[in-house]
Amino acid sequence: MLTVREAAKLSGVSSKILNRWIKDGKLTAHRMGSSQLIDRQELNEALGRESENQIGNTIEENGFSANLRLSEILGNGGIHYGVRGDNKRDAIFNAMSRVKSIETEVSQPLFEMFLAREGMASTGIGDGIAIPHARGSLLGFVKQPVLALAFLEKPIDFGSIDGKPVHALFLLAAPNVKTHLFILSRLSYALMKQQGSGIIASHTSPEDILRFFSEAEADLLHK
Repeated sequence: MLTVREAAKLSGVSSKILNRWIKDGKLTAHRMGSSQLIDRQELNEALGRESENQIGNTIEENGFSANLRLSEILGNGGIHYGVRGDNKRDAIFNAMSRVKSIETEVSQPLFEMFLAREGMASTGIGDGIAIPHARGSLLGFVKQPVLALAFLEKPIDFGSIDGKPVHALFLLAAPNVKTHLFILSRLSYALMKQQGSGIIASHTSPEDILRFFSEAEADLLHK
């Protein structure tokens, strides 16, 4: 069971939106004393429903339109191994430098935006995984959504919700907010499946990782 704040950190969806889902009956909250607690599986299911019903398969905003698939976006951003870093800042910087789809002239300001987001709250979602990203629209910084996976050379403290050190970073940047939320909800859904964190923990091959996300997304689309 998670508090609303913990659920927000885990899912990447703001507390304000989660409270709205609770009020609208889209997400069940269990009262315990003065606190509202959310079951992790129920959060998982709500993310899946909102990914399809609220955001939709095709996103059009600020001139961007695409049928988004996690496996394709991740394949474009790349899966990178042995990324060095003794701390959060260095790990994010070195991971971003591996992503060829991030243009050189925007890499530094984008990096600063990633750090600013980490300054608000850790993007470590637990099970050794973090999802560094920037808040708001990034139109002008990225033309297409960017999603990349970086396996760290050694685990580092990321201030994650479960206190575990992080060994894998999913870097996320999108040209607009709806695209960002769409990818984040799909990614959270896949990682929260029972085998999701296990697949990432194994540092398996890019082919196996992309296959997992393709199958997880197909499972979501058929729900």
